[in-house]
Amino acid sequence: MFPKRVVIIANGDLNELDFYRGLIKADDLVYCVNGGTRHALELGLKPDLVIGDLDSLDPGDRHKMKEFNPQLIEHPSEKDKSDLELALDQAIKARPGDILIIGALGGRRADHAFINLLLLQKPLHYGIPASIIDERHEILLAEKEVAIQGAAGDYISIFSLTAESSGIVTEGLKYPLKNETLHFASTRGLSNELTDPRAAIKLESGLLLIIKTAAPAY
Repeated sequence: MFPKRVVIIANGDLNELDFYRGLIKADDLVYCVNGGTRHALELGLKPDLVIGDLDSLDPGDRHKMKEFNPQLIEHPSEKDKSDLELALDQAIKARPGDILIIGALGGRRADHAFINLLLLQKPLHYGIPASIIDERHEILLAEKEVAIQGAAGDYISIFSLTAESSGIVTEGLKYPLKNETLHFASTRGLSNELTDPRAAIKLESGLLLIIKTAAPAY
């Protein structure tokens, strides 16, 4: 039986730990990317796998994780893939129903955050839904259809990652798209809004990057 979900914990920013504790389910597999092991231990989680060059893994955390006897896959620091991509490769092999990535945004490296978004294409290629989530954002890709859960007033931005994405139809958004086309590097899909707790987005061709941003609390 394949696991229901793999949760990948990277070494980016996790500020509100209770928010992330609320995301994790008891039957999730927990894959830690390098120093993301520290986040897992702070969340009270048992790492099932730790992967990377381990350069940002604190010696104290390395000692603590041994209590859980996770699978450990160590790579050299000079390699052709990032630690997160290596973790995604392992998650795809597990054939889960879903992949959730946390700790993949923020930090000091804009280039890392940018490529982390594009890495969502890897599980999508294998038909595995995947998303990156932090306290305010949910980010995912779509090439056919996708449903977004949220609250009325949450922002939904839709961008084409291909030259154009066509036949886009949306439901549950303030500014509906009706069989429309979005072009790469256009702001046409910026800052739409949820009008219902659930929105649906469909497209005939292309690849969409979808970013949900929680509406500010006043």
